[in-house]
Amino acid sequence: MQKKNLGSIIISHPINRRYLSGFQIEDPQIGESSGVLLISQKHNILATDFRYAELAKEDTKDWEIYIYQHNFWEEIAELLKNMPSPSGFEALHLTYSAYQHLKETLKKKGIPLDIVPTEGLVEGLRKIKEDSEIILLKQAIKMTEEVYIKLKTFLNPGLTEKEVAWYIETQIRHELNAELSFPPIVASGYNAAIPHAVPTEKRLKTNEPIIIDCGLRWKGYCADMTRTFYLGKPDKKFKEIYNLVFEAQKLAIAQIKRGLKTYQVDAIARDFLKEKGCAHAFLHSLGHGVGLLVHEAPSLSPRRPGETLQTNMVATIEPGLYLSGWGGVRIEDMVIIRENGCERLNKLSTNLKDWVL
Repeated sequence: MQKKNLGSIIISHPINRRYLSGFQIEDPQIGESSGVLLISQKHNILATDFRYAELAKEDTKDWEIYIYQHNFWEEIAELLKNMPSPSGFEALHLTYSAYQHLKETLKKKGIPLDIVPTEGLVEGLRKIKEDSEIILLKQAIKMTEEVYIKLKTFLNPGLTEKEVAWYIETQIRHELNAELSFPPIVASGYNAAIPHAVPTEKRLKTNEPIIIDCGLRWKGYCADMTRTFYLGKPDKKFKEIYNLVFEAQKLAIAQIKRGLKTYQVDAIARDFLKEKGCAHAFLHSLGHGVGLLVHEAPSLSPRRPGETLQTNMVATIEPGLYLSGWGGVRIEDMVIIRENGCERLNKLSTNLKDWVL
């Protein structure tokens, strides 16, 4: 805040709100809020409503809890009256309507507070994981891998993609008593050529790739993992494509380390696939950060301005090849950036023989 010359800041994003205060309640939907944080040198205020009053007390420590009664932005404006100017707001989260309402309310009340957009202040803190966060991420991955082990005996020809997705969700919610990081991706045959395919009524068949991408959330922290299964005896084409993705991931994991630019890590895998004549089928970036959100900074993208990897950043390494009309292969693991390399958080093998059923 000092670097940005901010006297105070309004935190409205529910994940940033949780990260800073411990308040776990999520927002019901876009345009609805379970509360905001108001932060200055002298104040750490969590403003929420009566529905969450007791939870706010349980979840937070050393925060002033303010329970608003009537008009949300009217009362927030009154609290901001005692905050130093300018006050930042989260430009990537606060809706234009809410911004206008707050601005007009401050003007109507004669409160001389400038509100200015900010980006990435809390996200910059979240990129570097603390030891307590890494413990939860490791547990989320361990439990996700239990689901993949069970999939080895569950997957059979004739099941629909939707049935497999529902099985995954049932395992996560009922057997492991956890939440989903995101809706599972189950894509078989030609559907596997779509990186973020939505499960359909298509039935699994022998002798075709099956991409399964899923993860659970444990105590707020997400896992994200992909394996490509094959029912039957793999043909030459599948073996070739699988092994190319396997080698690309292996190279990236072996070379990623503190001090590299994010686009340099992507280039490790992409240049290898380019040499093999198939980079055109690698349709997405190499990976992304994972934490309280399944997609967060840093982005291992060839298209974005690169940032330097730092110790205790967590990212996925997930090369994939996608061929329209045939299918695709993706392998995804999570790693922690260390001083001279990385720590692979996944324990399950990525070898082809382990995913042929």
